[in-house]
Amino acid sequence: MDIGDSTIKIVQLSKKWRPNNKSFFEISDIRQIKLPEGAIISGEIIKSDIVVQKIQQLLSPYEKIPAIKSPWTVVSLPVIKSFLKLIKSPAPIEQLDDNIIQAEVIKHLPWNISEIKIDWQIINNYYSDKNDTMILIGAVPKKTINSFVDLIKKANLKPLALEIEDLSIARSMITANKTYKNEARAILDLGGSRSSMIIYDNGSIQFSSIIDFSGDIIDLLLAKKLGIDKQAVNKLKINHGLNYVDQYPDYLKTMVNLADMLSDNILKKIKFYNDHFIDANPITHITMSGGVSILKNLDKYITEKIKIEACPGNIWKNLFNKKITQKDKTSLSFASAVGLALRATEWPLGKK
Repeated sequence: MDIGDSTIKIVQLSKKWRPNNKSFFEISDIRQIKLPEGAIISGEIIKSDIVVQKIQQLLSPYEKIPAIKSPWTVVSLPVIKSFLKLIKSPAPIEQLDDNIIQAEVIKHLPWNISEIKIDWQIINNYYSDKNDTMILIGAVPKKTINSFVDLIKKANLKPLALEIEDLSIARSMITANKTYKNEARAILDLGGSRSSMIIYDNGSIQFSSIIDFSGDIIDLLLAKKLGIDKQAVNKLKINHGLNYVDQYPDYLKTMVNLADMLSDNILKKIKFYNDHFIDANPITHITMSGGVSILKNLDKYITEKIKIEACPGNIWKNLFNKKITQKDKTSLSFASAVGLALRATEWPLGKK
């Protein structure tokens, strides 16, 4: 369950078996619901009762589609409220424990250690210096975690896990069981309320950062520039993307300015990564996800501007079911929800 500022998305998977006894997962349910404005703002739950009501409505039966009855769920934590970083520890793997990790994390965190919850994972396979231990650190304020746990329980659900959004996006967008040698991948997640760039290299997320770009920003600037309402702006975006519109001569100019701003942001993130990460490999491809990524010609414009191929990804590829194809590109807004569902398949309690 991906709980965002403007929508809640759910993906439910069911396990299937092939005649050769190899298992795979397929989508048994996929649905979303809009949240009223102000219910969640920048990852902070403002109107808990309304959000709970929307979750319960989303789980309920509609038309001829049955209710989702399983109480077990993996839920996203907003990237804007989280901290994700790969750090280096001089301690050998066998000596690592929570106390050593905590001592290392203090050097990097923007928050007081008593106010956060930390999770960590050892990432050591790809690095040249085997004397150090590489650790992927995730940290989220306890206040944020508690608010989401309370929300889930009020909706009569049971949390298997809460996961930072960037991790779930990477799980769906990076091809599983594939080794990228001497090259890195970037994931550009362009959402309705916020966007981020995630760099995957040496077998792990290395770096992620918020990008000042979103569907809401596009809507506001176009509405102001063209003098039309949000509904008309949304229709223009979907139908035309980065193409000229006779009725609105300033439309394409505004969209190009926004695409330039986005491209400049991407280049800055790439430069930061190359300058600050010793084992950084060149980024050879940018995989796009999120609802805004499907705008016509946006991928081509970014590719031309930054000289790295960028194109919308395929969120279904790690389900290992060849029958699933990405015919509907609007599914890219479900990247995080699919990644969360894949995480749930790894958890034994999910069988309940």
